[in-house]
Amino acid sequence: MDTGGVLARYDEQVRGRVPAYPPPGAVIERDGPFVRTHYGTHGTVEHGPLPQPPGGGTVRRQLEAFAARGEPVHWKAYGHDPDGQGEALAAAGFTAGPERSLLAAAFDRLEPPGRAGPRTGVHSLNSGGRENPWWEAARTLAAASGPHASTLADFEADGGCRYGQRDAAVLLERGEVVAAGWAEVAAGTDFLLIGGLTGPHAEFPGAWRAMVEPPEHYHRHLHRPVPYCVAEAAGELRTGLIAAGFAELSTVRTYAWDPPGTPPADRPVGLIDPGAEDRLWDRLEREFAFDPHIAKLPGFAASTPCATWRLRSTLTDEPDLIVRPALVANTRPGGRLVWLDWQHTGYTFDPHRVGFPGAPDWPGEVCPNGDYYLYLHPDLTFGTFGHPWEETLTVFGAPLLAAVEGQLTALLGDPVRRRD
Repeated sequence: MDTGGVLARYDEQVRGRVPAYPPPGAVIERDGPFVRTHYGTHGTVEHGPLPQPPGGGTVRRQLEAFAARGEPVHWKAYGHDPDGQGEALAAAGFTAGPERSLLAAAFDRLEPPGRAGPRTGVHSLNSGGRENPWWEAARTLAAASGPHASTLADFEADGGCRYGQRDAAVLLERGEVVAAGWAEVAAGTDFLLIGGLTGPHAEFPGAWRAMVEPPEHYHRHLHRPVPYCVAEAAGELRTGLIAAGFAELSTVRTYAWDPPGTPPADRPVGLIDPGAEDRLWDRLEREFAFDPHIAKLPGFAASTPCATWRLRSTLTDEPDLIVRPALVANTRPGGRLVWLDWQHTGYTFDPHRVGFPGAPDWPGEVCPNGDYYLYLHPDLTFGTFGHPWEETLTVFGAPLLAAVEGQLTALLGDPVRRRD
């Protein structure tokens, strides 16, 4: 493997990359060659190779952006970056973490693992969501190991195994979880990025080879080949990966800075766990007579005060401008709401931390666009229900209804149904 050529590709394709779709709850800002990612709980600064170390004013400008949000920040410096970058970060108040090797391997040089049996080998966590019983063991191992290129907690918050070419897996020995690993393909690049491995187990990269090689019947012309995987490692993990066929490209060190105060524990927007989402849909069927059927109308009946308006095809965001402020007013600071989209990904979010400059957008919309759209309080005491086939909007829960009824009636006309 041409390590210099692979490193040049990594620098060009991965470092400072802005993904086509930001992770849930993340806001990405560009500042010249620097890419700031704000997660609401923490942040990162990334960039490609620089001609010289960043000046003190440049570093302070990045810190000010994170300090304004109360976010701790991580900034990676690589061994092949210009001399003095680490010193510039340390002078600004960053604390240096341990040095790790940046390793890469060509997938065609890695041995695929033997076939996994029910009680041995590498097993994906792709099924069962976060309620898969192996997840908890993986979290425990991840928390007790590292440092990792990215944490398992961030991997989960970014979508876990639910988006694209991403996988978390565990290694079983006689039915016991002995190691965990997580990785994702950096879309549009030549690389699968290993976020973390909890031990020197080379079985994981070989198992992930299948993730970058679609089955023969799949439309291969739609997929860019992914020839390389990259890991950050030190100690026994580094030794084990090199023995398995990895080579060192460079070194990497993470610099960390913490602002005063305590950052929020949760991102402004996150994916709702599939198990929790299923339980909400079940409750809607039992308690609200939700029936997803084209012909069985109205298919929704709240037992609390509610009103239903007919929607017009000419509407744009007018209902959102009425309903969203009322949802904020009816949710305590730090509280969460849920947005559900029938047969699609649902979200949990803090309405006080979305929808303004520098914050993530509101997830979803009030008016249905081809499927059932719902904004809900998690205990179902209030919310909205957009019916795509009946073309109606129902608002339920006395306080929320009182806050929006006059404006929605002025916009849409008298309700077609109501319950006091």
